[in-house]
Amino acid sequence: MAAFKHNYAIICRIPQSFRDRSIGAQGKKMDVDKAKREYEQFKATLKNCDINIIELQEDENYPDCCFVEDCAVTIGGTALIARPVASRQGEVGEIRKVLRDDLGLKVVEIADPKATLEGGDVLFTGKEILVGIGKRTNEGGAQAVVDAFPEYPITPINIADLDILHLKNAINVAGRDILAICGGKEGKSIRSQMEQLAEYRCKLLHLESQVSIDMLYINGRLLHRTREEMGDSNYGCIDEKILYTRHRVSLEELSKAGGRIASMVLLVSKHRSQKKIISNLTEDDIAPFSQFKDLTYASNTLTKK
Repeated sequence: MAAFKHNYAIICRIPQSFRDRSIGAQGKKMDVDKAKREYEQFKATLKNCDINIIELQEDENYPDCCFVEDCAVTIGGTALIARPVASRQGEVGEIRKVLRDDLGLKVVEIADPKATLEGGDVLFTGKEILVGIGKRTNEGGAQAVVDAFPEYPITPINIADLDILHLKNAINVAGRDILAICGGKEGKSIRSQMEQLAEYRCKLLHLESQVSIDMLYINGRLLHRTREEMGDSNYGCIDEKILYTRHRVSLEELSKAGGRIASMVLLVSKHRSQKKIISNLTEDDIAPFSQFKDLTYASNTLTKK
């Protein structure tokens, strides 16, 4: 099974309670109608990506239920059920049911009662898994990823002192063997740790801001933010470097609540005979990106059992 080939996408509608999320010092409310329009446009974009949509009913008890990514980590035929912040743990039950009962994935639970894990801190590069350890994921959560996916190298990335909530706020997959990474302290720190710890080399697409690296690579297509949100220079870089199909997604309102493109969807690869995901990269695949600097990585530090 090839990396980044998915046939199911789990999403969740936005509840009216999303309006009550306070933004800014003035205590303004979210524009829930605008957020819902952005959600519908996102759903329509996903439908153009050759994928089956599973849409969950919104839950008014959980204003953030539309950010389904944080509830699980799905790679191949395995789903690791996450343990998000306490106020969101009630969202996990429905996700577990869909993954186990409806899609028939192998569901793994976190054994360590002190472990915390959110899906936004787990980045599968196609060859290995990067796990951000910081505000929402601790070492116990990272170890749960190691235990759930023993066939892949796991690289811990310390983001505790960085101004990001999740690892994917600063780095995302932009294509096969391509990672988009933001500028500033966050990108510099993550890159430095990757150079020291990660096992495989890749190409890095350097963009200026966290908004500009907000993207999702799915079934040979790249979803990213609009020119207005990214800025002309970042958008121009994408125009120059990305040669495959692209879809523009606006999350202007949802991003005020910490929403990202990847946070809005949980991608699943379900096949009759689940196998390890294998890389299908060739030199021809990465030739267009030869201008990017190679990174040669060392081994990781988490323990495999």
